[in-house]
Amino acid sequence: MKIININPGLLPIPPNGWGAIEKIIWDYHQEMLNIGLRSEIRYTDEVQYDDSCVVHVHVANLANILHERGIPYIFTIHDHHAYLYGKDSELFKENLKAIENSVFSLSPCKYLVPYFGSKKLRYFSHAVNTDIFTFNKRQRHKDLKLLCVANNGYAYDQSIDRKGFKIAIQAAKTLGLPITIAGPRNNDNFFKTLEPELNNYTGLTKLYDLDEKWLTHLYNENDAFLHFSELEAGHPNLTLLEAMASGLPVIGTFEEDTYNGMAVCKRDLDEAIAAIKNVDANYDKFRAEALATAKTNSYKNRVHELVGLYSEYRERIFGNKLIECYSNCEKVVKESKNTILINFPQGPKVEILGPINKKHKIKFIDINKNQIVYETTIGNNMWASASIKYFCNWKIEVYEMVGDNWERLVHTHLYNAEGKDVKVILDTESVGDLIAFIGSVEEFRKQHKCKMHCIVFSKPMRELFVKSYPHINFLAANPSDDAYYATYNIGYFEEWKDRLITNPKRLSLPHIASQILGFGNKEFKPVLKYDKPSPSNKKYVCIFTQSTAQSKYWNNEQGWKTVIKHLNKKGYEVWCIDRYSSFGTNSKMNYIPPGAIDKTGDYSLEARMQQIHNAEFCVGLSSGLSWLAWGVNKPVILISGFTEEFNEFENPYRVINKNVCHGCWNDINCKFDKGDWMWCPRNKDFECTKKIYPQDVIDVINKII
Repeated sequence: MKIININPGLLPIPPNGWGAIEKIIWDYHQEMLNIGLRSEIRYTDEVQYDDSCVVHVHVANLANILHERGIPYIFTIHDHHAYLYGKDSELFKENLKAIENSVFSLSPCKYLVPYFGSKKLRYFSHAVNTDIFTFNKRQRHKDLKLLCVANNGYAYDQSIDRKGFKIAIQAAKTLGLPITIAGPRNNDNFFKTLEPELNNYTGLTKLYDLDEKWLTHLYNENDAFLHFSELEAGHPNLTLLEAMASGLPVIGTFEEDTYNGMAVCKRDLDEAIAAIKNVDANYDKFRAEALATAKTNSYKNRVHELVGLYSEYRERIFGNKLIECYSNCEKVVKESKNTILINFPQGPKVEILGPINKKHKIKFIDINKNQIVYETTIGNNMWASASIKYFCNWKIEVYEMVGDNWERLVHTHLYNAEGKDVKVILDTESVGDLIAFIGSVEEFRKQHKCKMHCIVFSKPMRELFVKSYPHINFLAANPSDDAYYATYNIGYFEEWKDRLITNPKRLSLPHIASQILGFGNKEFKPVLKYDKPSPSNKKYVCIFTQSTAQSKYWNNEQGWKTVIKHLNKKGYEVWCIDRYSSFGTNSKMNYIPPGAIDKTGDYSLEARMQQIHNAEFCVGLSSGLSWLAWGVNKPVILISGFTEEFNEFENPYRVINKNVCHGCWNDINCKFDKGDWMWCPRNKDFECTKKIYPQDVIDVINKII
């Protein structure tokens, strides 16, 4: 018989630090060799299967690859996230598929067996290497020295106190006992969230990234092991058995009420303190039981049980047991039940559909804030939704109401858009807004690994984005939200509450999109694809002088013509590439500046990008062409007084006069009237740009040239 353990491919084997699965594979491999068996550790694509092989895999996706290749296997599930994320999660389904396609599967904790509900899954506990983790027959300290060894947190947030460090520190502080917490460096993510009075407890020692030699020394320097974990995929887990093998009684949570060598308690401070006192008073008894438990679970003993399972594996494949397994399958009759539907159509939504008349309590929880945002009670064929429309890292809990005073958690959903359809509506046709927003859309797609669908109503901009972002599906019309896992609407909304965290007047345009999509205030510069033109034999500068309201113009009458003369003297042609050579209303018309070469007209975006590409730099307003130049990576001297400096993209060439009236666009007390071309809410006759003088702009130009 040849045993092949599948290498997960994430960490080296043996691991040089933290790596529980890799450690298990290595220790069993060594023990198999010690008893004279052929044992190998291989990657999935290295497996050459024949009748002599027993293939043991420890990660679900690799098990499913083996199944696709027709290789029978034993699967051990180690992933507590399959329980945490709930039965509707892709992770649960992936693990269940691995279990159902196995010859049989193993779980190192008992609760996962009924949870998955598969006849192929059975309990098989972890083991410990008693040659490495040994008891040095030391005497206990008068005051117990307490120890935690763990990698805290969850995959989605390592600051969450999964391992119960806080209760351990609180208990130690209350009892005046020293405590050491050891683990990988990412435990700092938890300590950063811990209250200062606990984090700075003088009896607390933090140790990081210990190798196995130092870890064995640490176990033998302490007296009791604290383990207040809220979720494990191993009962007992590896560190608990290592501690017991080193002669440490264990205090903490467990899936059963008792376990030899352990004072089992709930994740509660009073119970934790009582359990520590119990161990202190009955120390020799707990230590003896801990050592006995470790011996029973040593690799030397467990390896023979595992070999027995490997023999069963071969019998099931090649003998009558496999036939019996299939012939004796029960017929499963599914009872009528309600269906829980969860998606995020501009906010989290839960819908209960079905014939069973039951009340359900729904909790919408912001994981990052650890805060219930909204909770309510609904019946069957009803739905509930939280009002927040921007991205949150949601956790949704559904409880079944039993009577008036009791509720049972029946479903948990954690937001996970990976592989799912997500729709983002860019609710504007403004060139500048669309360019400001699209970078965040692409970043969301990449970070969440979702199938992104983006609604862009402007045909020219949609065509540009199709060319620039091949992994996004761009649509002209807005289909129903029902077909999507999540939908987000991005725009400059006057009614902004629940759509944004911050009033958009106090944000830059890129920050509006990044905030709605959950990135905070970050600027993601777009990557715009266009056919690059041949280099120009002329040295020129592009200017953008027209806009959509008089407040956006450079209203200094000498401004443009003075700057153009300066550029001409420096040897530059000045190309005006606005769409219109004149624009405005009867009360105020704005014309192309004298001295500029007229390149105005209804040109395509591609043509404008090519003109900007060959320019030395650009001078413009807070308008679409300035945003287009930013997207083409061309320096833009941006002249604006009606907006604050933060309103546009990050730009070292921003020109503003803060000594006069300015920033009305970003003033929450000034409401823009798009029907009033001469809108100047403080009645200052556009002094914000009238008093931006030509020399102010020339000074910035000279920094570039």
